[in-house]
Amino acid sequence: MSLKNQVVVLGCGVGGLTFASTLAKQAKGSASVTVIERKSRFQFPPSYTWVVMGWREPKQVQRDLTPLARKKVKIINEAVIKIDLSAKRVATSSSQIAYDYLVVALGAEHVPGEIPGFEDYAHQFYDLVSALKFREALNGFAGNTVSVGVSRTPFKCPAAPYEMSLLLDDNFRKQGKKVEVHMFTPEAQALPATGPVIGKQVERMLATRGIKYHPKKKLVKVARDSIVFEDGEEINHDLLVAVPPHRCPSVVVDAGLTDSSGWVPVNPNTLATKVEDVYAIGDVSAIETPHGHMPFLPKAGVFAQGQAEILANNIAHSITGKGERKAWDGSGTCFLEVSKSESAFLRGTFLSKPPRLEFHPPRRKWHFDKIALEKFWMTYRL
Repeated sequence: MSLKNQVVVLGCGVGGLTFASTLAKQAKGSASVTVIERKSRFQFPPSYTWVVMGWREPKQVQRDLTPLARKKVKIINEAVIKIDLSAKRVATSSSQIAYDYLVVALGAEHVPGEIPGFEDYAHQFYDLVSALKFREALNGFAGNTVSVGVSRTPFKCPAAPYEMSLLLDDNFRKQGKKVEVHMFTPEAQALPATGPVIGKQVERMLATRGIKYHPKKKLVKVARDSIVFEDGEEINHDLLVAVPPHRCPSVVVDAGLTDSSGWVPVNPNTLATKVEDVYAIGDVSAIETPHGHMPFLPKAGVFAQGQAEILANNIAHSITGKGERKAWDGSGTCFLEVSKSESAFLRGTFLSKPPRLEFHPPRRKWHFDKIALEKFWMTYRL
């Protein structure tokens, strides 16, 4: 096999897994695919809210990565410690792996320590361990006030904190508990990437439930029973759950792939970085949205999946000469769960001019569609 066919993938979340699986199929026998991922299991973050609510157990939202080997994908369960772009090599704790094509799909790092008191007094649900800790706190909760919020932007899965506030409120009501829920964010409106019309629809959903909404509030300090914002306002509560600050993984920054946004700029259609044969997909990337409601595309798994499929197709074409090149169009969908049996649904094409977006109110259908999506990732993707 020619060395020009060595493809290395950094990270095996939604984007990395989709890319590796798709390329292994489309370039079967013609490409060497290596995935470097420190975790031995794939986890499905959209189900973390269900873990918090007790509707899923950890084993139901993760699965082993070893079946990838059947597709002739090599898995290295180690952390990436250095990306050497000039030598076209990646270093782990025990290996040096050369590449011809490099796909960076390392996602975003959580840095709760950037906000004083966050690690001591705030819960979060953006990883499985933290989701379980928050579930334990809810099981013993006997207070009257819960704060749910966003600490910094950008962050992955923009609908998740809004979803959490709605699910908590619904659950407390069904338990017969009178709990006041507050929702805060530095964003000017709910789900700003969807535009003012859809944003207002989501805000009305919060208001209908009696959830107190606090936009344009940047969190600067967390105390045992309160939070303080940049404008000096303070909110007291008995329990806090918030999205931790996100940043691009340091190994990517050290490699020189980022720009002033703090993330990796890529061509929106091809996912190519400024370095030849190096690509970035998913949360680690920064994609400008022409005439959109936000300067950059939101960070969401559905985008990572779509980008991965297009990129795998194009690299397979480069290796095999078969098929045709494709361009990613910025399309994506999102579920916004409001109860144990209903979900709202958002769909859009974010790279069109202007973006074409639609919002579907809560229905049981959308909830079952999300269950089907979860089943797909837990059953079929590998």
